[in-house]
Amino acid sequence: MAPPILQPSASALSTSSTAEKAADLSDQREIEAIWKEVYSKVVELAGGDPQKVQKTLDINAVLKYIDNVQDSDKKKSEKFGTFKRIVSRTLQCINTVGGIVADGASTVFAPAGMCYNALTFVIQAWQGYEGMFENLAELLEKCTEFLERLESYEGRMDARLTRVAVQNLRLFVEICDRTIKLRKKHTRFISFTKQLFLNDNGVQDLLSMMERLNSKESLLVSAQTYKLVSDSAGDIKLILDGQKEQKKEEEAKKWRRAIAKTLGFPGTTLDNDGEPLPSWQRAFDARKNTLVDETGKWILEDEMFLEWTKSSSPKKPVMVLGGRSGSGKTSMMANTLRHLRKMSRPGPTSRAVTAYFFMEGEKRKPEDEETSSLVELITRTMLWQIATSYEAMTKSVFQIIERSQYFDGWLDLWQQLFINNKERLNSDTTFFLFIDGLDETLIPLIQRLTSVPDNKKARIFLTARSKVIKGWLEPANGVKFDVIPINEHNSDDIDKYITYRMDNMPILKDSSRTGISDWRQKILKTLRFKCAGDYFKLNTSLNALAKVDLVDDIREVLAEADKTRTDQIDAEIRRLNNNRTIKEIQEINEIISWIENGRRWFTIEMMEAILSVKHWNTPIAQAPAPNLTRRKTGSPSLDSTPQETEPTILTISLLPFSQKLAEKYTIFAVTDSGVVDWRSPEIKDQIPSKGFGQNSASSATALGPQIIQESEISIVRHFLNNVCPPELYTRLEFEQFFDTKLGAKQKEYISLDPDNAAIKIVLTCLTILTVEELRDNVGLRDYALYWLQDHMKEVDLSAADRDLKAQVGPLLVKLFTDECGIDSMFWPFDLNVSKKTWDEIEYPLLREARVEWLYSMWGVQEVSRWLQDSSVTRYITDEQDKSFVAAVKEAPANLHEIVLSYAAKHLAHHLFRRVEFTPRHFWSACWFIRGYLSRLNPEKSSKMPIRPEDYMGGDLATLTELENREFRFEEIQEIEAWAASVLRREDDTPVQQSSWEIHGALIVFQLCHTTEGAIDIYQGRARKAIELNPKNWHACHFIAKQSNTSNEEAVQLLTRAKEAIDELRIDNPAWIRDHSNSSLLARVTLDLGDRLWELGKDYKLAAQAHRESLQYDYVHFVNYTDVLERYQKHEAWDEFIEFIEKLNNTSQTWAAFFDELVNEFVNDLINVQESDMLARAADSTKRWDVIEAFFTLAIDMGIQREAHDLLFLLRDAFARTLAHAADGSQQEKVIAIQEEALENVKIHHPENLSRHTVDNMINTLAETYLDKAFQPNLSTDKVDLYGTLLANLLPDMGDTQDVWMNSVAACCLIRYAYKREIKSSLAREWLRRIVRTCIELLSDKDEENDDYAYLLLATLLTTMEDVENTRITWTLRNMLQYHLQVRWENWLTAGQNPTNGEPKPNQQEVITNGSADAASTQASGDSGLEPSSPSKESKPASENVPTKPVSFVGCDGCDRQWTIIDVPLYTCADCRGEIQFCQDCRVLLAQGKLDKKKGLKCKKEHEESFIEIPKWDPSLIEGMPRNCVPLPDSKDKAKRWMTLDEWKSDLRVYLGGDEEEVAVQTA
Repeated sequence: MAPPILQPSASALSTSSTAEKAADLSDQREIEAIWKEVYSKVVELAGGDPQKVQKTLDINAVLKYIDNVQDSDKKKSEKFGTFKRIVSRTLQCINTVGGIVADGASTVFAPAGMCYNALTFVIQAWQGYEGMFENLAELLEKCTEFLERLESYEGRMDARLTRVAVQNLRLFVEICDRTIKLRKKHTRFISFTKQLFLNDNGVQDLLSMMERLNSKESLLVSAQTYKLVSDSAGDIKLILDGQKEQKKEEEAKKWRRAIAKTLGFPGTTLDNDGEPLPSWQRAFDARKNTLVDETGKWILEDEMFLEWTKSSSPKKPVMVLGGRSGSGKTSMMANTLRHLRKMSRPGPTSRAVTAYFFMEGEKRKPEDEETSSLVELITRTMLWQIATSYEAMTKSVFQIIERSQYFDGWLDLWQQLFINNKERLNSDTTFFLFIDGLDETLIPLIQRLTSVPDNKKARIFLTARSKVIKGWLEPANGVKFDVIPINEHNSDDIDKYITYRMDNMPILKDSSRTGISDWRQKILKTLRFKCAGDYFKLNTSLNALAKVDLVDDIREVLAEADKTRTDQIDAEIRRLNNNRTIKEIQEINEIISWIENGRRWFTIEMMEAILSVKHWNTPIAQAPAPNLTRRKTGSPSLDSTPQETEPTILTISLLPFSQKLAEKYTIFAVTDSGVVDWRSPEIKDQIPSKGFGQNSASSATALGPQIIQESEISIVRHFLNNVCPPELYTRLEFEQFFDTKLGAKQKEYISLDPDNAAIKIVLTCLTILTVEELRDNVGLRDYALYWLQDHMKEVDLSAADRDLKAQVGPLLVKLFTDECGIDSMFWPFDLNVSKKTWDEIEYPLLREARVEWLYSMWGVQEVSRWLQDSSVTRYITDEQDKSFVAAVKEAPANLHEIVLSYAAKHLAHHLFRRVEFTPRHFWSACWFIRGYLSRLNPEKSSKMPIRPEDYMGGDLATLTELENREFRFEEIQEIEAWAASVLRREDDTPVQQSSWEIHGALIVFQLCHTTEGAIDIYQGRARKAIELNPKNWHACHFIAKQSNTSNEEAVQLLTRAKEAIDELRIDNPAWIRDHSNSSLLARVTLDLGDRLWELGKDYKLAAQAHRESLQYDYVHFVNYTDVLERYQKHEAWDEFIEFIEKLNNTSQTWAAFFDELVNEFVNDLINVQESDMLARAADSTKRWDVIEAFFTLAIDMGIQREAHDLLFLLRDAFARTLAHAADGSQQEKVIAIQEEALENVKIHHPENLSRHTVDNMINTLAETYLDKAFQPNLSTDKVDLYGTLLANLLPDMGDTQDVWMNSVAACCLIRYAYKREIKSSLAREWLRRIVRTCIELLSDKDEENDDYAYLLLATLLTTMEDVENTRITWTLRNMLQYHLQVRWENWLTAGQNPTNGEPKPNQQEVITNGSADAASTQASGDSGLEPSSPSKESKPASENVPTKPVSFVGCDGCDRQWTIIDVPLYTCADCRGEIQFCQDCRVLLAQGKLDKKKGLKCKKEHEESFIEIPKWDPSLIEGMPRNCVPLPDSKDKAKRWMTLDEWKSDLRVYLGGDEEEVAVQTA
């Protein structure tokens, strides 16, 4: 009910029916009845005396009781601290779940309090026994695992789910009861045995009930527990929906993660699921996008290629595409792959697996985690593609990994995972391996792959130069190969490429202009002849033609087209040296340095940002710039630059950098991977090196500017003075021209600088870290922070330029003594992202910085090495800096204290003096100071590893201890004592002392809140802060936030704080402009709104406070989620919409918090919690405009930031919200949003998105397309369009890892083709793939796979309206359930005579189908599929317990569930077998009475597509042999089954031949 002040009008009081209200009342009464039983049990634990049950027992009282127990023990337990933390967490969970129960029923005693009492009785019972804390900790930790799951439902539970929470607390009390009974049983124990509680059968049974009640994956409810929740069938139907699919997906993820780990993919190349990012696919896609249409088809007619692809056993399994460098081999391989994948049957079998590797796409820098050789890179890339190509192969590889303990290098990986894999011999599969570029190290692999004795050799396609073929491949023993010379076949491709380029040149694209057609022919013939298939020469000439328009210039380009590559490169370098300015040549040389010496490849945007750094070293004096709008390349936002303001980051020109590379810096190019690199590797070989060698000098002379002697200038000057009037001589500026020529010998020229490349990068990194404006560029700071030490170690100080070393010195000192440098290295800046994102991105960088500069010795030793060089310190003139240098030089044994003392003091100032109260602030400061103090302690320092890699690789325990987020109270005390000394706390005023106290309180609260007595400490310090300074509003706010502060006191504190702050703002308007002040006011106002709402006296005032908080400079979306949940709980939809509307109006405040917006607000509300509150609010208030405005604003922000992963989640949430709209009124918008989201995914290849999230959207859209395709009165064109859209949703068959993730979209396409009675090669391929996968799952030895195969087959066969096989498949599923039931009942029967005095299992059995007859029927002893009887061996109870069968199908109309189907059901083919109805509900559907059921997709128009699912008949399997299939429709009693192999042969009809298509079939 809404509170009176928010009561809706009489016209819309309620939409719930009387029946619903009656059901809610019944649920509430049942919850209350169950809780009374729990209360009675607690009274029983208290010895039957209700007076011993403490009604007001809270968390603090329980913890205090535990402290007293510990104090009274004669022997202190070492495990007490751990026990105390676990108890604290358990109590917090119970408090939350208890709150849920309290909201669901009017209870006399607080539910949580009853559990607290039960726990104290347990501790009291076992007090004094050695090992009590350890054993109880183990038990409570297990309970907490289950209770934690219910916390996420807080505020979102209906009565039935509340009943689940009640049962959890009841089970907890039952566990306490069982534990106390154990105490009475084991009266002679002096000390505990290990895991006494967890080994007890009674406790295990109760924990099993908890697990089955709460398990997200299965929610298996045992017979004992199910009687308590038997009315929850509807909820369980919702929870179990998709259970099989989710379990299958998780299993497949486990397989793939294990494979990725075995193959050795570096952590930086893995996504959030632990699977490698598909860089090979991006390289292929990028190369495909450059291909000209209709090229490369000649290979499909080549006889050698056809024999290689089509023959069942080719004579030569290796096919080599040969040609010189630059002849187009890589593009031709991409073309071949493209054509092969488009073919319906590229090889001799129905399935072709193509794995490939492009050198260009995998070109990497030598990063820390990437030290692999080329052959190792090829191995993991291609084996991953093979291993994940189809499900049976994935499982087979995983099983090999599980069996194998060791792999002896990359060749052994190939041998065990592929060559010895039984799936390689699969008669339905052919393997094609494509490798771009033959390397000598690949020869052993090729020999191994081609030497297998069978006829299932992998077919290998290579590209190679003729010299490589003769030098490496021909001498290789046993390698049989054919060579296709590319230059003999691709002349037509070359013509098409030249024509394509001319079609895109302004001067040549219009052939209708006079003379253009003739010029096109002339250019085509000339380039065809002179370039002779060399694409480097072709592109050089075509690029030159694109820049000219004069006929003479065109002729000159064509005349030079036949120059050698070397000549062309030399000419190009010489032209750049002569035509580019000095600053441009300097920029070219800097690009060269970063390409050759940078530790990563750089995108255009990153390279442009790097080049801008030099302007901070050498400020550029400029005249006032015109008032213009300047856009940094790649940046979506436009910044208006006032005339008098110089841009913060400059480039040499306003020309976009990508255009500058293409037009001015032509020796570079942007690769297929989107990074800046040489246009051709040969260019680097022609670049001269700066140095003293003769070759360097001659190269520079040849390619650099021509040097003119002064004597030559004098001759020309003398002549001109004699023939030219003085005024004309002056006007023509001859003297300036002569000066230019004379200065050529000092002019910069394009060159490599091996001696100074590394130090120039060091200088850039130091500049980035010590200049605030540059540090704010996240990409620049991340690179400089991560790689600075590596680049410093790379510098040879004896060879480096003295001036460059001198420039480094002051910056290096500044890095460790100046606030900017220290913060850049050790302080968090990503405050506007979620904790999850921070943990993934910024935290690892800061941790690496601490490892390199603080924990290890190498960082400070490197600083010492540099400062020992006199050239480095030459420009250090500041006295403080000079003393720093002197101290470093004089005390090599105490380097950490000297180098990092400024940093430690500065971080202490952050910690205790500044208003920076986020956990990541506290962590970063305390991690550093703790490490610093450890290094100052000789004993601790001696145990710390010296090298950085020892922390990240070998000594993870040390790093874990140093980076632990739970601090011991003693550590905090040590940090605070040291900080008090260096910050001179003794001189503090009372106001400063108050500030120090609240900082101390917050530190304890954030970093060691689970420590015993922590609550008293941090609350006591906060109250002391208020005593010292009653106007310490941070302290007031902190106390008001505490859970043990009453609403009345909190409102009083917060109101007083807000009133005082408001007065302060009036007196000092500038006060609010300080972020810390504004955020304080926002938090006070927001929490005041929360407390007013909880107080319940003035909801409008509370909501007003919530909205007011949004106008200040503070953003915390987690709090906003809580606010909306409060509104939802009271159905205060007007306030809900007003809050969102205010959020829209203040979007400029939270724009920078886009990551937090998505992860901790939108995604959490809609995708994680699956809440429809936004839609309900919009429907209730008719204000969809507000919700749509919110999402539109957020999406625009995501587009501006190019945050593609987050953008997908946001669009997904928007679509889900619109889909919840009443009557489906927003469907068209949903479709448009989903289409846009999926298109964006195709373009940008998400790196951190879960594949499951994307697949869910694809499945939803596929179902929508299928439904809309068969709407009445739809035009044929529209129907065709939906078919095309369906086909486009499915991935390339060659890129698909398994069918499971694509089965929904595939079945939608198959259903579309079936209903339209059309031929579809794509639908046929997916049909084949699904059937083949199911047959493979049924053919392996793993029986656990069978139900997955039956489930997938049931979906497909229903989709195809194959009635006979659909009924057989459902009978098989029923049979599996039947056998599980028999085994369970056998176990129950065996438990009637328990031993050792243990309690027997509860014999009450509640079958969800309402009839236990089918389940109780024992399998015939003649059945070959009879489950094995329970083992007579004595085993722990947990190992003997069989799986309790649960419902596997339910009616989507009435939510009735079946463990075994005992009545006929009906499954819908139009819904692809995903919907089932009982007979009654099918009738209701036909009458249109189920149309309004929420979430029901089936329609009465589907009536003709239902297939009856037979009820289970045990007589079908009486006497049935093993490996047989029961036939429910057999009329012949003697033919009641067929063999499994016979049935699989029947299914193989769907595999068909090339001429067969998916079309209508008679069922």
